[in-house]
Order: sequence, then C-alpha cells, then structure tokens
Amino acid sequence: MELINEPLINYPWLMKAYQNLTLPLINGHAHHALLIKYIAGCGEEKVVTKLAMRLLCSTPQKNEPCGQCHHCQLFLANNNPDYYIIKPEKNKLSIGIDQIRGIATKIYERSQQGGNKVVWLQTASLMTEAAANALLKTLEEPPENTYFLLSDIDNGKLLPTIRSRCQFYFLPVPELDASISWLKSQSLTNQYNENQLATALLLNNNAPLAALKLLETEQWQQREQFTSKLQIALTEYDFWSLRDSFLNQENSLIRLNWFCILLNDSLKARQKSGRFIANRDQVALVRVIAHFGTEKIIKLYTLWRDVQEQLATVTALNQDLIISNLLAQSEIIINSSTN
Repeated sequence: MELINEPLINYPWLMKAYQNLTLPLINGHAHHALLIKYIAGCGEEKVVTKLAMRLLCSTPQKNEPCGQCHHCQLFLANNNPDYYIIKPEKNKLSIGIDQIRGIATKIYERSQQGGNKVVWLQTASLMTEAAANALLKTLEEPPENTYFLLSDIDNGKLLPTIRSRCQFYFLPVPELDASISWLKSQSLTNQYNENQLATALLLNNNAPLAALKLLETEQWQQREQFTSKLQIALTEYDFWSLRDSFLNQENSLIRLNWFCILLNDSLKARQKSGRFIANRDQVALVRVIAHFGTEKIIKLYTLWRDVQEQLATVTALNQDLIISNLLAQSEIIINSSTN
C-alpha cells in the first residue's frame, strides 16, 4: 500500500500532525469519532491511512503500527476486513443513506480479526442529510472498539450535530517559506525559480502536494500559455480572442479560477498591497489588469466568479454558450467609459 510504505518523515508537516493525532491514543484517551479538516492537496490521505493502520495494529510501538502483525499485514495488502472506507459510489456525487446503514450493520457485529474496527468516511460533507442523520445515531451509541475517522475539506458543510459528536482536528499546511524549501527538495522542481514555486503554492492555499502536482504536470505549461494569451487580449481590449482557450476544454473551470485570482491580485496591487499577491510570477500581467481601475475589476471578478460557480454546480448547461456570453460581457466592461 503506497501511502503506508512511504514514510511520513518525508512530509514534515504531516509527521507533526500525525504525532498530535496519536497522542490521545497513546495516553488512552482517544475519542471514538475524529473529524479531520484539511486543505485539498496537503496530504490528508497519508495521515488518515497511517492513523487507521495504527488503530488496527495489535502490537503498536507507541504511535507507530508495528507493520508485522496479522492486522498490519492485512492492512498493507488492502484486505483488512475490519477497515471500512466510505465514499461516493461510482457515478454518484454524494454518500447515500444505504451506504451508512450497510456499514452500521457490519460494525455492530464482532470484529472479524478480534481487535478494533475503523471506519473512514471520506469527504464527509458529501453525505446526504438522511445519511448524516443515520450516521448520527451510530455516533451517539457507538459500538465497542470502533473508531470513526471523518475527513473533510476545510470549507465542507457538515451538520452541526455531526460535528458536535466528533473531536475536531485541523490539518495545518506549512508556512510558505517551509513549503518552498520542501518543493526545492523535490527533484523535478529545480527548473523553477522561487517566484514560480511560491505562485504554485499560493494558487493552492499553500498545500505542498497540490503545488507539486501543478508544477509536475502539463497544467503549469497550460497556465503559462493562458496568461500569455490573456495579456495580449487585455492589451488589445479583445476578450473574444480567448474563446478557444475555454471552448471544449476539460479544465475551463481551472482557467476561470486562474483569472479570478489574477483579478483579486490586481485589486491588491491597486491598494498598494502587492506583496500579498498570489501570482508572483505574473507581476506584469497583474499591473495590466490593475490599469483598468477598481470598478471594472470588481465587475469582471463578480461576473467570472458567478460563471465559475454556475458551471461547477449546475449540470446539463451549454458551456459554449455560457463562455461566449461571458467573454462578450467582459469585453463590454473593459471597453466601457467607467474607470
């Protein structure tokens, strides 16, 4: 199992978090339900997976699973019958009540290996209200020797009643300088300068693994191509020239987000707060956008954010039509007489 075989010591911020999470377990005060909030791309799955292995291990060494007992061997083989992972089923966007009921039936039975049982509920806010209410009943009367690990993105919306039954832990991301140093230690990032590394991090809320993925995939080159086209379009007051960058593109939402962050950076620049911008490798482009003035920037930001949310949350939309309308309205805004 790759997530276990790779030591957490390679991820210093995760190692510290894991030590904090296992301290109550070592002291004999572990809560039966733990809610771990995280920023996507910080490596939360590595921590939760190792924590689950430690909970299932029959001969742990303080906070470390032994890796040798039968429970650990089954876990490493991805075949421990007392370990349950709940996530949306294939082609579904939510966790349904039948999934929760199915797990509840199993965990009230005796452990198949004679030890603990662990349930990992991934992205817990994806539960339907009915599913969450079903889980609540189990959390209120938990079966013996059973631990619930609920993980969820930082802005996920869980029912307050679920949160109140769990011990809360926020998985922190490292400071920017520490993340830059970690990225520099990764072999494929030596082709980037410090501003580019900082930008990759700031575009991903400082999450190191998300930044690394951005730098190691074609997406970074796609971003550079997009920003180059964007600078020309803005200089020539011609948003329509960006149409090909969005139409029939699987990552149109990402491009929409890139421009929204640039707009936000341009507002910071106009307020003399340029040191806080995210796009540190695109200072020239941020200045071009800032030149349009605060009113136009806010109008553009509102327009683009609305379209981004619409495309992200509403299915069966005509994306080509929506993008075309977005670009047309954007062109009207930048060519208007307001400043």
